[in-house]
Amino acid sequence: MKLAGTFLCILFIQYAAWSQNNIDSLSYYAAHSKGDTASLNRLINYCFMHREEMPDQAYAYSKAAISTSKKLGSKRSEARAITNLGAIEVQKGNYPAALAHYMESLAIWESLQDPRGIMLSKNNIAQVYGHLKKTDAELRFLKEAEAIARQYQIEDELGLIKTNLSVYYSNKGNFKQALAEQLEALAINLKLDKVSLASLDYSNAGAYLFYLHKMDSAILLYRQSKYIGEKIHDQRTIAISWANLAEAYGVKGMTDTAIAYYNKAISIAVPIGLKDILSFSYAQLAGLYKQKGDYVKALHFTELQQVVKDSILNSTATKQLAEMETKYELSKKEKRIVEQELAINKRNSLIVGLFIFFVLLGLLFFVLTYRKKLKREAEVQATLRKAEEQAARAVMEAEEKERIRVAVELHDGVGQMMSVAKMNLSAIESEILFVNEDQKNRFDKAILLVDESCSEVRAVSHNLMPNALLKSGLGTAVRTFLDNMKDGSIRVNLYVDGLEEKIDSNTETVLYRIIQESVNNVIKHAAASQLDISLIGEGDTISATIEDNGKGFLVTDIAGKDGIGLKNIQSRVAYLKGTVEWDSVPGKGTVVVVNIPYVKAVS
Repeated sequence: MKLAGTFLCILFIQYAAWSQNNIDSLSYYAAHSKGDTASLNRLINYCFMHREEMPDQAYAYSKAAISTSKKLGSKRSEARAITNLGAIEVQKGNYPAALAHYMESLAIWESLQDPRGIMLSKNNIAQVYGHLKKTDAELRFLKEAEAIARQYQIEDELGLIKTNLSVYYSNKGNFKQALAEQLEALAINLKLDKVSLASLDYSNAGAYLFYLHKMDSAILLYRQSKYIGEKIHDQRTIAISWANLAEAYGVKGMTDTAIAYYNKAISIAVPIGLKDILSFSYAQLAGLYKQKGDYVKALHFTELQQVVKDSILNSTATKQLAEMETKYELSKKEKRIVEQELAINKRNSLIVGLFIFFVLLGLLFFVLTYRKKLKREAEVQATLRKAEEQAARAVMEAEEKERIRVAVELHDGVGQMMSVAKMNLSAIESEILFVNEDQKNRFDKAILLVDESCSEVRAVSHNLMPNALLKSGLGTAVRTFLDNMKDGSIRVNLYVDGLEEKIDSNTETVLYRIIQESVNNVIKHAAASQLDISLIGEGDTISATIEDNGKGFLVTDIAGKDGIGLKNIQSRVAYLKGTVEWDSVPGKGTVVVVNIPYVKAVS
């Protein structure tokens, strides 16, 4: 069961390694920061995401972000940058320093009276106390974080805290309490329709049942985890489930079944390079064959495990060497840039001064000469813009009404009829005398197809008119949309901050459609394996950033593209009186940055 525990830690503490173009983007955003809160928050996000592969650079940029936050008077950004410092110190194993940073961040969140920030800070502090073996303090801060999440109904984070509590009790050997906490996390994630997290909850709960020697119950939960993994095409979850099932059957003495299941885990793990699962499965197979007296196969799998272990060690060493080379090259590049900028500034200072003087004279002449003409043109443009805005609003409202109408028709019409059809089929099942087992199986498959069709209709209906958006706001709606994506080939990270106040429903719906269209474009065209989305509310602006590591394109080609997806995004952003920017290079991925006014809902 070590496999389930290892997978849990990876999910909540680590991030997957990024491609080189994303590593370069950390330096890019640091060098091209505009000094506003939106670009500052993007830099803070990148520092957190790159803290593992570039800890020193992420630390330096986070320190710079703290200074900028103080100049801008953004306490929220300052607290987030300080939290980055704590995370990097945790990564280095410097827990006292990490604790000091987290405490400083907590003090700022408390001064802002921000429940979410206070809750997350207490959760971070609890993790540090766990590393320091101060378990009483660890439990106290976890419980305080849990109380805040319950008081303010922050359910999306409550599941994480309950999982951390289950790990705490597991480390203390109290598997019954660990199981109770994990099952509560499962209930929360099922309620929020976070199927990928629910799959992990099933796996971890099965692990605790395994430790409690309730093998049959553990097997049931492992199978449920595998079922969800297959449904969302999560190959890692499927492989872990097969390995866990194999271990449980091995304990039950069903050696042949265990061997077959380990082989299934290996068949999935080999193509996608899941070395931890391979090492675990090879070691277990060696032990099983040794029990059977087949020492040739036992030796074979022992050798395979050693090969995987050596590969893991070599990968770690290679990564460390690459990090050192990257740091050295970046340092040289930055030094060259500084020297060149100083030389250019010194040489051209006089020229720049003269140029500015003549430009100002020219501008003054231009203003005096064409003031009346510009005023007339401005009036014409204002009239045109007003007409365009009215037309865009009409199109958007008609489109949204049509989505709602189709969604209702699907849900209340087709969906209800298919549900009734399923109930009728189920009702007459006991009344039919099947001629043979094959006939019974075909009848069961028919009911299953009707059930799957109901689910598809329900999914399409919710996508057209997302219930989470109507009930819980933009952040929850986007999380639900991403969790329900069926494309298992792409890994998605989502960060939401500063959207505690309810957004105007019209703005909320249109921004949701912009994100939905952008994600669909990535899935259809980018051939990406990594997608990172951030939604940040700061002052009177909402900033949405969608970044992938796909094949990218030439930004200069956007004007010539006739794709409906890009036009939809541009027209929706214009409707919200916002701006959209694309930053992309072929082979280097794409970044889409959308900034719109933060229009709050009227109470």
